[in-house]
Amino acid sequence: MAHESSRQREEKEILILVSPICEASLEAAKRLRKWASERGYSVREVSILEVDGQEYLLEFGVKKVPAVIFGGKLISEGKLKLPEVV
Repeated sequence: MAHESSRQREEKEILILVSPICEASLEAAKRLRKWASERGYSVREVSILEVDGQEYLLEFGVKKVPAVIFGGKLISEGKLKLPEVV
């Protein structure tokens, strides 16, 4: 059985930045996790209140949460529309 390399795993990981005090961003993360698992992707949820989350905010110029980063690019900010993730 072949094992995935760490690069292959990273290519299948979707990062979502959320605020733990924003119900809409937490709900978006839940929906994204379900959508992604049905397509063989994993989701890493990061709070913008944590150091890692703040670094992502600065690196990608994020203005709204939830924010979705995939393949090293910011692909969605604010209200999450799942077809955008494709």
